[in-house]
Amino acid sequence: MAEALISTTARAFYDDDVVCLIDVLLRDKYLRDDDMAPRLSLPAKQLRRTLQFLEEEQLVKHELVDDLAMGGSQNTKFWYIDYNHTVHVIRLRIHLLQQKLQAAELRARSSSLYLCPGYNSKTCNGRYNETDAQQIVDPETGLFLCRECVRAYANHPNPPNKKDYTLKLVDNQKELKSAMDNMRRVRVQLSSKLDMQSQPLRQGIFDLLQKVRSIKGADPITSNLPSENISMGIGSKRIAGTGRTAGILLKKQQKQGIVSADGIGGVGGPGGAHNLGGGRRNDEDELTFLKNAIGQEIAFDLE
Repeated sequence: MAEALISTTARAFYDDDVVCLIDVLLRDKYLRDDDMAPRLSLPAKQLRRTLQFLEEEQLVKHELVDDLAMGGSQNTKFWYIDYNHTVHVIRLRIHLLQQKLQAAELRARSSSLYLCPGYNSKTCNGRYNETDAQQIVDPETGLFLCRECVRAYANHPNPPNKKDYTLKLVDNQKELKSAMDNMRRVRVQLSSKLDMQSQPLRQGIFDLLQKVRSIKGADPITSNLPSENISMGIGSKRIAGTGRTAGILLKKQQKQGIVSADGIGGVGGPGGAHNLGGGRRNDEDELTFLKNAIGQEIAFDLE
């Protein structure tokens, strides 16, 4: 359900390139920084720029993982979605969005704005809220007068007619209608959509947030860490030939006869060298060899 919420939110608020990248991360669980370009057939620079944007949006994170055994480095960057964190980010942002829209509607309903005729002609700065407008009242008409104009014309030999600086209430129906329309549009966009037979055509963010809400006694939403997924055999496999130590590993396998010079499995198939006398080291020996090759560890075999 968390995956459905994240996917739906991406489609509601982000561009197509972001949506595609979110879908890949949900499907493959993570992306290696050093093989995502050939995997997705897109420039690495463009992918990193989009992922860094999503990281700033707190929808994506990265973890440094020891991927030496698969041809990477000891600090390979893995991009992934922390389901638990992202769900909380979405919930907070939807709440803040609703608060902002409600405040705008309340402000449009409750606020009154008074302008002096001289404000439009730029002869004064007479713009007041309801409280400030009541400071000077014409005793004859009971209408509000512009304070600035009253002071300016107090000692004037030929003051203009009071109607020229009597405050007028500005109609804010346009602002109110705009605020109500924004509320309605957001409510429709974030709610489920039904067809003519009342069958759901799409899931709504409001409904999905209710479904992923923490239930007492239920398992917490997973953080989806790449290191944990790799240990459980979950996630995409590295593309052959990619990674910092891929070339070193390939040369060693060619030397041992595990693969031929063109990268195809050697004598006896993919495990031929192993079947012919144990020419292939175990996983621990492979890691030691790769660390030696990149200058990170020196190991000696003593007979």
